[in-house]
Amino acid sequence: MIFDTLEKLEMYIPVLPKLRAVIDAMDHDDIYSKPRGKYTTPDDSVTYEVSEYLTVAADRPFEFHKKHTYVEIVLSGQELMSTTWRELKDQAQVFDAKTDTGYFTAEPVTVLQAAQGRFAVFFSGEPFKTACAAGEVLPVKKVVFIIDD
Repeated sequence: MIFDTLEKLEMYIPVLPKLRAVIDAMDHDDIYSKPRGKYTTPDDSVTYEVSEYLTVAADRPFEFHKKHTYVEIVLSGQELMSTTWRELKDQAQVFDAKTDTGYFTAEPVTVLQAAQGRFAVFFSGEPFKTACAAGEVLPVKKVVFIIDD
């Protein structure tokens, strides 16, 4: 997992070269004004989805993906994101191979306050949850880049 400010995204390209496609989309696709929806990039292994929602005050399950890395960038608003131990994903009762998504419940190990201008990278196999309220329920606009591993 990586959590940092958007202005430092480029320095992580050596760790995840596909971030170049993420940066190109952020620089050239006018993502901040795009409506909700799914979009492609010139790199066939990188797609993204723009979403708008209200954060959730109730507990949520952790999710993980076996074949995809997720780059989550908060465009407006704020939310809590959290992670837990990678080996706990083995207890997942539900995994949908079609969507490459598994869910399970666990205690968080880290909690991050994601606000506008921050990003998180969740590598394949890393459990995480997002869209959690930091106190009151607030609106969030976010772009999530999905990178095929």
